[in-house]
Amino acid sequence: MTTRRVLVLGDGVIAREIVRSLSAAGERLTSFVAEEPLVAKPRDRLQAVRELMQTVEMRTFDAVLIAFGAERDTVREIVREVERRMGPEALLLVSALGVSVTEAASWCVEPKRVVGFGYVPPLADVTCVEAASGLRTDSDVAERAHAMLQAGLGRDIVWVKDSVGLVIPRMVAMVINEAAYALQEGIAQAEDLDTAMKLGTNYPYGPLEWADVIGVEQVTAILQGLYAEQGEDRFRPAPLLKRLAWAGQTFYGRREEEQADARGGHY
Repeated sequence: MTTRRVLVLGDGVIAREIVRSLSAAGERLTSFVAEEPLVAKPRDRLQAVRELMQTVEMRTFDAVLIAFGAERDTVREIVREVERRMGPEALLLVSALGVSVTEAASWCVEPKRVVGFGYVPPLADVTCVEAASGLRTDSDVAERAHAMLQAGLGRDIVWVKDSVGLVIPRMVAMVINEAAYALQEGIAQAEDLDTAMKLGTNYPYGPLEWADVIGVEQVTAILQGLYAEQGEDRFRPAPLLKRLAWAGQTFYGRREEEQADARGGHY
């Protein structure tokens, strides 16, 4: 197995799960996973990411993975700064949940090296991770990204068309959004909505409970990205979702401490 030097930058459960999985797979890992979502205090936490990049030699990494559940302007700043500092042959893998691969690549000097990925947490419950190429992604880059994701995450890699949210995350976010509207309109209490969906449709989680698992800020980022890309009201995130994301809160109370600190040696 080839051991790569990998840098992971992100916030939320997806970034933490990626860090744990890559570390267990034996990759030489450096990571920064923000303890709170960037969307709550974007300027402060963006500065923390920039400070990290001052402390590591970015050109020595074989791959950089970016997984933030933040608004697109914040993600754009991070992608531009990272790509400017990377080595010429390094892979740049960007979460395609809130932005398409082609758009993320358009922020880069070398768009051919950008690949998108995504899944619906928790990672332990899924058997595949979705990946997508942008319109200018090099085929060799896609092959290298496939090999790295498969080895590092221990899941089958399924390639889908480039679109915000990819396939499964998009569908789950839409269900969560409808549940948030129903809660906001007083149709039922959160527990009753979740119980109805689990018993009535055999979902593994109720949609509001699932939002808390995924991260309310990540769900909101998916929907905002879809709304910006498609311009259709069906993708507009419920006001309640947005308020919870801005406040760093969840449907079932304030955000709990993470079970384990997934940060690497530099944070």
